[in-house]
Amino acid sequence: MDLKNDSHTISNKKKIIKCIPVKTDLIRPGDSFVEKAVHYIKPHLQKSDIVVCSEKAVAFSQNRVIDGNNIRVGLLAATLSRFVTNNPHGKGLRDPRNMQVAINIAGPLRITFAAVVGGAARLFGRPGYFYRLAGSEVSMIDGVVGHRFEELQKYIVPAPANPDQAAHDISTALEGYPVVIMDVNDIGGSMVVGKSCSELPVKEIEEFMRYDNPLGQGTQQTPVGILRQQPGV
Repeated sequence: MDLKNDSHTISNKKKIIKCIPVKTDLIRPGDSFVEKAVHYIKPHLQKSDIVVCSEKAVAFSQNRVIDGNNIRVGLLAATLSRFVTNNPHGKGLRDPRNMQVAINIAGPLRITFAAVVGGAARLFGRPGYFYRLAGSEVSMIDGVVGHRFEELQKYIVPAPANPDQAAHDISTALEGYPVVIMDVNDIGGSMVVGKSCSELPVKEIEEFMRYDNPLGQGTQQTPVGILRQQPGV
């Protein structure tokens, strides 16, 4: 139950916000995220802390995983995936299996429309329209990627189900500490997808986490973190 040393901070005139990643054991499909939270996070919480949870880890705990080996890739997925831009952080929807999951979630008409409009917008220097039109559930798909743990390499992970309720359940187990579930990536994306209460400063949290993402379910094993405010200097 160690706090990681690679926390990061960002400051403004009034306060310093610090994100402290918390190391856990590996969260596997079907594990109880609530039990993990009580065991690994609760002992470190202080007044005014906010708990940040990786949406991928929450989805794993809900058993929201798809075995990539069982995906039957259709012609549409195989075709559209060829036009996805290369990304140094992973294949994403360039992998036909991930594209097929996107089609299964959003439907072939919506994905085709998003691909056509998104491709045209990109030609005019306006990227990002595909995911805006395809929807947040598509943007949150974590595709088949290389993983330190061989048992997890095969999984495609859609967005967590009922993320607000999941955040509320975690918060209740932590005796009321506020909880956000976030989709944060390594290319500047930061989105709160679930929160335990409506009063949380969502925009501020998203902006801070966009600065850097200290959470990870890979070699880091830090799928949760603690946002802590400190007096400014």
